[in-house]
Amino acid sequence: MTRLRRTTVGLVTAGLLLGTAGTALADDPGSQKKKVDQAITSSVKDLDLVSSDLTKAVSALNATNGKVTAARTTFNRAEGELRSATRHHNDVAGQLKVAQSDETKNTNALKANQRAQGRTKVLVGGLARQTYMQGGMGRLEMTLQVLSSGGSEVTDNLSLADIVLRQQNGVLHRLSGQQAAGTATGNRLTAIRTRVAGLKRESSAAVTRASRARNSAARAKTALEGLQRTQAAAATTLKARKDKELADLRWLRGESTRLQRVLDARARARAKAARGRPAPAAPAPGSDGHFLAGPAPKSQIASPFGYRMHPILGIRMLHAGADFAFGCGAPVYASAAGDVVEAGHNSIAGNNIVVDHGQVSGRSLATQYEHLSAFAVRSGHVSKGQLIGRVGATGRATGCHLHYAVLSNGQYVDPAGYIG
Repeated sequence: MTRLRRTTVGLVTAGLLLGTAGTALADDPGSQKKKVDQAITSSVKDLDLVSSDLTKAVSALNATNGKVTAARTTFNRAEGELRSATRHHNDVAGQLKVAQSDETKNTNALKANQRAQGRTKVLVGGLARQTYMQGGMGRLEMTLQVLSSGGSEVTDNLSLADIVLRQQNGVLHRLSGQQAAGTATGNRLTAIRTRVAGLKRESSAAVTRASRARNSAARAKTALEGLQRTQAAAATTLKARKDKELADLRWLRGESTRLQRVLDARARARAKAARGRPAPAAPAPGSDGHFLAGPAPKSQIASPFGYRMHPILGIRMLHAGADFAFGCGAPVYASAAGDVVEAGHNSIAGNNIVVDHGQVSGRSLATQYEHLSAFAVRSGHVSKGQLIGRVGATGRATGCHLHYAVLSNGQYVDPAGYIG
């Protein structure tokens, strides 16, 4: 359960960090979320590296990015359906226009044919009346009259009869042709009208489909725009959280420097007071050969001292201590006799105590205990093994545990080298 504490950030400025982080988050949202999730969940012990606010901001943006991607896919699909429906509607409308033009043309042709048939039938009727009035061209008397006539008169009468017969046949043939053409035009018009009716139904369905596709695209666009606004707000929030995280890093560096100055000043004061006096006897180590009695055997360290990669900012950070997993309220004892230098609270370490153990093997030695739920001491001298507080989850902690740090000459060092 490691976290941001006394952090060392190397060779990277705050502005560059923001730029690097921003570039990483500009990747595909799905793959970026997967990377971040893997980085965070690969070691639950290291969750304290990231503030909960920053983790929530990243999760919110990644979730929104995923929704925006899905919404954009829905919108693109809806627009594609709209384009397809519009093309289909325009195609059907074009076919209907051509079919209606054919219908008009054939309707006019049928009417013209009917008028022509009417005029031809008038001619047929006139010829029939004329023949009837003349007694018909086939009467026996007329035939005998023609045959009994002599010379040119017979020839003239035969020619006249031939002309009349041919005129009758021509009119009847024209009428027959007009009737056949009218029937063909009527059949074609019936087929065209059937096609027009079908195209009208298809056009109506195409209009409905296009309307639905247009409404669907409009809804998808509205949803996408709303999510994009949410996405922009989430990105703004994330930047603010990153800025806060970087400010915490700067504060921790400053706090580390301040504590080092305090311990250095105490070491100088001890050295000044000891001038001219016999050197004190070296502190006796414990039964395990170590001066400090750790919170538990180092084999029980849950998260060791060392550098971590911040899963969001992408920078190396020093976890300047060792984490021991204890239940909430478990007792915390002083690792060695010493003076309580500080007992206070901050948003990173929570309730914490710093104990100065003085000079050990020529070096100034101090221990720090963080995330306490309660203080048993706040000042004064403590003896080795004395109760100084209780385990908690104050400050930046994902659960109850003790962050235990050792400072040698004011610098954080690996506690594992100082405890059994």
